[in-house]
Amino acid sequence: MNKKTIALLIVTCFLTISINQCIAHPESSIGSQEVGEDTLCYGLIASPVKCENATIQDQIGCKIRHMINDLLREQIPVYWTAEDVDASIIEINGSEEETVSFEKGTFIIPFTGNTSVDTKIIVIMCDYNYSSEIEEDNELKISVYILREPLSNVHVYPLSEVKLAQHKSPITVGEICFLEISSECGFLSFELLIDSVIAEKLNNNEFNVLTHAGGVPDYATFYKIEPPTMVFYALYSDLKYRVSTAVRKFVSNGSGYIGSCYGADVAGSGHKFGPVTIHFKRVAYNPKLPSIVYYGLADYISLRPHVDTEQTQVKIVNDTHPVSYRLGEVTWEYNGGGPGFDRIGENTQVIGEFCNTDTELDGRPCWVSSKFGKGRAVAFSRHPEILGFGFYKSNRTHIGRTVISNALFYTTAKEMTALQLSHMRSLSFIEEILAETGDIQIDTNTVDIFNETKNAINETIEDITNLSDYVKQLEFLIGEIADEKKINLNELPTFLGDNSLHITVKYYYHLFVKYLENTMETLNTLEKIYPLLESDPEFVKQIETLKADISSRIAEIRKICTQGYEMCEDYEKALLNYQQHPLILSRVKEFLLTDKGHKFYWHIYSVFSYVPQIYFNSLKLLRNSWYNYEASMMEL
Repeated sequence: MNKKTIALLIVTCFLTISINQCIAHPESSIGSQEVGEDTLCYGLIASPVKCENATIQDQIGCKIRHMINDLLREQIPVYWTAEDVDASIIEINGSEEETVSFEKGTFIIPFTGNTSVDTKIIVIMCDYNYSSEIEEDNELKISVYILREPLSNVHVYPLSEVKLAQHKSPITVGEICFLEISSECGFLSFELLIDSVIAEKLNNNEFNVLTHAGGVPDYATFYKIEPPTMVFYALYSDLKYRVSTAVRKFVSNGSGYIGSCYGADVAGSGHKFGPVTIHFKRVAYNPKLPSIVYYGLADYISLRPHVDTEQTQVKIVNDTHPVSYRLGEVTWEYNGGGPGFDRIGENTQVIGEFCNTDTELDGRPCWVSSKFGKGRAVAFSRHPEILGFGFYKSNRTHIGRTVISNALFYTTAKEMTALQLSHMRSLSFIEEILAETGDIQIDTNTVDIFNETKNAINETIEDITNLSDYVKQLEFLIGEIADEKKINLNELPTFLGDNSLHITVKYYYHLFVKYLENTMETLNTLEKIYPLLESDPEFVKQIETLKADISSRIAEIRKICTQGYEMCEDYEKALLNYQQHPLILSRVKEFLLTDKGHKFYWHIYSVFSYVPQIYFNSLKLLRNSWYNYEASMMEL
């Protein structure tokens, strides 16, 4: 046996042990007893786990959230516990009953009394816990338990399907982190809304939560190449007023808001600039009052404290708040230089505080939550979402994804209520579905219904890759200019220096290609199951709609890539021209470069509006179609 084989066996054993440790039973508090097939059950319960292997913990956490989001998209009731729960349970495929204590933040899926709905509940649970015909990677299972006895007066949040709008303006960065967390955790209803359309498109029917990433609030630098003028401020103020009005109306009508860093800045009702404080406290209390500088969703002011470390610790001071579920007493967030919070008002509660910074920040609020009208707002001083971003190398990815998922569930949930379980199913009902759904076979012969679509996707991947390669050349050229002219890369007047261009190439294009490749896999699976469902006219109609939607989006992406390539060529010429002139004589060229840089940077972001939805829409159709098919087969 060679060294490579031995190493592979060691890694395999380690992962197997880690997975088994993570998904094992919670510690039992009462002895077990035998149960029969006619034992009555009240629903299912699933609980995120903690284990020593952070990678496995993250994978299990993401898979549980995927299952919960699948259930919610199927309009199946799911409840999120607001307190610890002692529940009498039976493990799937087990015969012993035991009483187990589940931490708050556990998901309860009660039976409804509707046979079709209850069948679909078992079918979906089976795909995640037992066997899945539509997933290539089916090794990692999650633990779902059967509720043996009714729970009485357990305080819960009734969850809603998360329909996420991501705010984007030229001064914000970090949307990609929220996007990846949404993708990995199954929040698949996601749309990017830029400043110019947010006032018209943000509404409470299509969306129920708005996320606002961090950024650099230097409006004039990012919007215009000329020195600030009264005309510019008038135009910007009008846009800012319309955006602020739309956001305030959206939240006050019952939707949610999640802001980090700059997104937390604007969510407050004021800011402290050195010794000067601007505070519009009344705006935070009254949703009907207008606001232009701040959204005023919470009554706090923000200030800019400084911490040197890359990550900062957060002490949870309110462990009853849903955002804090499964995080422990002390947790982490990425330090992006965001605000601290001061003058916390009566309609805002503190969730976490800075700790172990060895500065005056210790004890200052850094995570807060607020009620605004009928809606909820959550603000993070720094960046927990960056910890949840897979391309940011960290062993705390599970923390970021837990925090943001908690915030998404909380801001979109209904008001807390006491849960009563009344509908029952026999254990034999569950076991029969488990046995039958495990026997469904998918024919290995596929139907080529997406050939043209997949060819277009492959060509689009090539377009994106070519444009990415060209941008990398520009990044090299910018670095070369910075060295020659002895300019700090971050101070180059192109706004495409060390930060923006690097992020765009390394993360965005990589993620765009990943989503398109994932779409190809999803379409391949749809082709495999097509022969089983082609007699359903609704499914065939949905397939045609999906193909038309993908074709439309692909056409826009390829158009953007073509234009982007031309902009690269134009930008390269301008950079070379700038490189050949002395710095003291090139002020006009700097302004022109800045203008080109802004337009190019913004142009790249427009791809963001099309690529993720191609994958998300395909995956949602696949899962919905398969669950309906499996459930219908069980009822025959």
